[in-house]
Amino acid sequence: MLKKPESKTELLYAGIQMTRPLLRTISMCVEADLEGTDLTLGQRAVMEAALVLEQATAPELTDFLQLKRQFVAKMLKELLDKKMVEQLSNPRHKRSVFYRLTPDGKALIKKVRTAEMNKVEEFAQSFSDEEVETYYRMQCVLNDALAKRS
Repeated sequence: MLKKPESKTELLYAGIQMTRPLLRTISMCVEADLEGTDLTLGQRAVMEAALVLEQATAPELTDFLQLKRQFVAKMLKELLDKKMVEQLSNPRHKRSVFYRLTPDGKALIKKVRTAEMNKVEEFAQSFSDEEVETYYRMQCVLNDALAKRS
């Protein structure tokens, strides 16, 4: 086991460094849960955003996900081809369209999320309410602080 960093700066840096393996592990778990769905991680993320937003333009999905515009556009095209999302005309702009989940898309992402939430509920039993609240608060603070710097 590594020695705990002594300064606040070193401790924060070490904590931030630990996000890489955490993100890899989370991604591997989510990918495993998508087996048999014909969805990629990126498609799943866009579908979840579309579920939350119900109907959104590509820029709105991009902002919500905090991803690059080209990536979201590619995922939307793939999801259109799979008939998981559909386009609706946007009465405010002739060249802009809204995207929303098709009934099949909505059913699939709800099924995926239900399975994930069941696993997270079981995992959450390992932590106190206070620990989960602290984790969530720190993630929000770190995301906001780091987003302002980039």
